[in-house]
Amino acid sequence: MKKSKWMRRITMTAAVLLALAAALGGCGGQDQGERAGGSGGQDQGGQASVSQPIRIAALNGPTGMGMAPLMDNENYKITVYQSPDEVVGKVTSGEVDVAAVPSNMASILYNKTEGKVGLAAVNTGGVLYVLENGTAVNGLSDLRGKTIYASGQGGAPEYILRRLLADAGLAESDVNIQWLANHSDVASSASVEEGAVALLPEPFVTVTTGKNPDMRVAADLNAIWKETYGQELPMGVTIASRSMIDDRSEDLQIFLRDYEEAVNFVNQNPAEAAQMIADAGIAADAAVAEKAIPRCNIIFLSCGDAKAALEPFYQILFEMEPKSLGGKLPDETFYYVY
Repeated sequence: MKKSKWMRRITMTAAVLLALAAALGGCGGQDQGERAGGSGGQDQGGQASVSQPIRIAALNGPTGMGMAPLMDNENYKITVYQSPDEVVGKVTSGEVDVAAVPSNMASILYNKTEGKVGLAAVNTGGVLYVLENGTAVNGLSDLRGKTIYASGQGGAPEYILRRLLADAGLAESDVNIQWLANHSDVASSASVEEGAVALLPEPFVTVTTGKNPDMRVAADLNAIWKETYGQELPMGVTIASRSMIDDRSEDLQIFLRDYEEAVNFVNQNPAEAAQMIADAGIAADAAVAEKAIPRCNIIFLSCGDAKAALEPFYQILFEMEPKSLGGKLPDETFYYVY
């Protein structure tokens, strides 16, 4: 009888330890050797390898900058695109396995494709800044009666700007928002017009202020959002095709862990990373990239952290305009957990 109780205790202890090990193994708990099993393996250098190269679409900006250390990795075929619209076409046609897109676009694609994509990670925090040229703007409340040049109408930038303007006590009629086609047009218009105000993301902020010393950052929308809502803005995400999630999950995990390491490297070694970014053609030159990196808010959040960052943001966007998320909030299967 005593022996039976003793054996049961051992069995229960072993079960608890196994459960704890499994919990620690998820969401980045495995090392290079552990994540080489299944569909992947290891190359001669000890680096985890995937079953076949992963086709990745990045965006010219923080996501491309964060992936720069992976450009020469044979596991990945990374193409950097200029606009989210180009990436969307690659996703819907099945030409890429993994893609970087604006956070609200991920929900739109999930709903549009009836769940054929899923969220893998949040890769970019808030990167929106209000720039002024010869005005007395020192905060959002100072924008009353001003003309704001901006791009991203219908996307997250519009809803973020409108929400924070409302929080600052400004009605839509209190400001004149001129929506332009792209960030370059915004930068050009704001640079040549005295008294202009512009909404721009990094690295366009660094490029614009470098060309025109009279332009300065008057407001950091990420800082304002964090102060108001208690969290950073999750503006960019990484999505994966459902086939990648279901059939090549271990390959996807290898990429996500390599991507996290790449993001950490860029943030911790801006000078060295800036040269990689310039060599990849993501930035005009290394000096601009190095100066921009600290304000690009390149991050990596996966699993529960990604979900915790996105759900409150999605709820705000949905309350403002359901179409901004594709008509409905994404359900639980949208979030990839490993």
